[in-house]
Amino acid sequence: MVSLISNPSRSSDEIELIPNEVSQLLDISPDPSILVSNTDLEILAANASMAELTGYTRKELLSLHLDTLLPKLFSIIQDPTLNLELHSIQGRELDLITRRKQKITTLVQAKTLGKSKRFKVFRLNTLGTINRRNNSTEQEFSQLDGILALSQIFYQTSLDQALEIIIQVGKNMLTAESWGIYKIDSNHPQLTAVILDNPSGFLPTTISTADFFSHYKDSQFSPPYKPPLSPLMERAAQMGSSFVISSPLDDANSISGLVVAMGPSDSVPPEKQAALAAMKLLVAATEGVFNNFILNSNLSDRLTKTALKKAIGDTINKYIPEGILYLNPELLIQQVNPSAEQILGYAEQEVINRHIDDVIIGTDRLTPALQEALENIPTHDLGQLEIHHRDGSEFPALIKTFPVTKPDSEDIQGILIFVQDISKEEKVRIQTQQLERRALVGQMNAIFAHEIRNPINNISSGVQLLDKILPEDFKQRDVLKGINDDCDRLTHIVDTVLTFSKSQSYHKNSIDLPALIGQILNRWVPRMKRTSVTHVLKIDPDLPHVLGDDRALGQVFNNLISNAVRAMEETNGGVLSIRLKSIKKVTGAMGVQVDVLDTGPGIPPEVQEHIFEPFFTTKPDGTGLGLSITKQIITMHEGTISLVPLPEGTSFQIILPGANEEEPRV
Repeated sequence: MVSLISNPSRSSDEIELIPNEVSQLLDISPDPSILVSNTDLEILAANASMAELTGYTRKELLSLHLDTLLPKLFSIIQDPTLNLELHSIQGRELDLITRRKQKITTLVQAKTLGKSKRFKVFRLNTLGTINRRNNSTEQEFSQLDGILALSQIFYQTSLDQALEIIIQVGKNMLTAESWGIYKIDSNHPQLTAVILDNPSGFLPTTISTADFFSHYKDSQFSPPYKPPLSPLMERAAQMGSSFVISSPLDDANSISGLVVAMGPSDSVPPEKQAALAAMKLLVAATEGVFNNFILNSNLSDRLTKTALKKAIGDTINKYIPEGILYLNPELLIQQVNPSAEQILGYAEQEVINRHIDDVIIGTDRLTPALQEALENIPTHDLGQLEIHHRDGSEFPALIKTFPVTKPDSEDIQGILIFVQDISKEEKVRIQTQQLERRALVGQMNAIFAHEIRNPINNISSGVQLLDKILPEDFKQRDVLKGINDDCDRLTHIVDTVLTFSKSQSYHKNSIDLPALIGQILNRWVPRMKRTSVTHVLKIDPDLPHVLGDDRALGQVFNNLISNAVRAMEETNGGVLSIRLKSIKKVTGAMGVQVDVLDTGPGIPPEVQEHIFEPFFTTKPDGTGLGLSITKQIITMHEGTISLVPLPEGTSFQIILPGANEEEPRV
């Protein structure tokens, strides 16, 4: 500051102003102010507001001439039509030239000091400041509207919608043209714009982390006439932006991003403190939105995972074949799944809050396992138990018990009981044992049949030899005939046993089944005529061929026709019906269904389930292997045979796979 030294020899009217006191007086005024010498128009003192407005330091201002800041001032004074003097400049609009050569329209007021009129104080107000003062009430209402609009950000369904509201409110509050919200990129050393409203291209899409931590860790406000202190301020100066304001985003006490606003080139900067306060509000709203959506996203993920876990649990609970019962620590049933309802015979509503001992009855091994579960000890296998169904029937079961603890603790919340009905498995096990025994018996039968065939042949040969050498009037010749017939019958039984016991090798070809059955029927026609048996053969059109061994399948149908004809001989005749039709299996493959029906006496209900068992027969002279061999052959052909109950007579249904020919049989 220029020194103004007091001279004690001068009169009181001529005492010069003390510079420090002048500076303090000027600082009292909130308006940009300077002290100017009337004689040479040099600037003698300036307050802080003037330094901020012009971009010069106080020291730099003291070296300037008045026309450097207000070049048009003297052209106005020198205009003879205006008849103005320097001290009469009151409320005149003049352009102020800043340190960066920018023009700011100001309203200038001049005041002469002292009787000698050697000094003058110039006070400058920017039009933006005057307008803000005049429109303070309107701005307050605008800010209230902005705050009300910000209250809607937490009701938006997407983050972008919420940020758009913040940007629009911020642009209105700060009269900004460009607005950007940046977040630190975890994959790159930079800040990346999350959202930009950047019509004039003032804002960059990325900011380096080096610049961020060097310049933007604190809130900043810079009008265009201040020296640029950061890359964003430099960019604003280059592009003619009227101001730039920035503030960092905090996330859990760590800096996570940046909010930046830039003004247009043709506007006046907002008041600094008001702008920083507005930015603080907008930053808090932005942080709240980010945190809210992060929480919502995490909550949504948790809810999705929880819903998925529940869906998986519900699906397992619903479709698992094991029965599941959930007990509370008092051993009262709280929930059962559908399989438990089916296994035990109780509906869920019937057993809720009933003690487990009232539902699982028949074993004393469950109680110790439940006590261990209450001590957080699971029991994975209680062994095979015999428990009772609701109707009183007993069935074998496997039972497991597991404790259910509360999350993050060892406190017992309940007990899960798994009940598996193994009656089917037990039945299969028994059947497997029976099949194994039958296989062993079959092997023994084969050995036995081979061993006795030679003695039978020797006996038969000896009887035939005796029949030839004995006289024709031998009275016991009928005995020899009986022995020979018994040998033939034994030979037939041995051959049948061997056929049943040994595994057959089949040569499968495409077979015209109607033709095969027709040939067999023709062989039986003479006998059917003698016994008053008629036959009917029905064949559906487009019947496919079947894949099989013609010799083996011929034995099947010959056996069924033989059984039917012999059964109807007992009732003095009847009708044999054979129908062939094409079917489509569940797999989509074609097949042939053969129904063999007779009007004979039928098969008693009590023996129907045993007819395919080996050596089971109701005929005095039967071997009990005919239908067993028939079923064995059909099974080896990947087909099925079943007895269809009828009120009168007998019906067998056979299904054989088709030969998968491209064209049906014509």
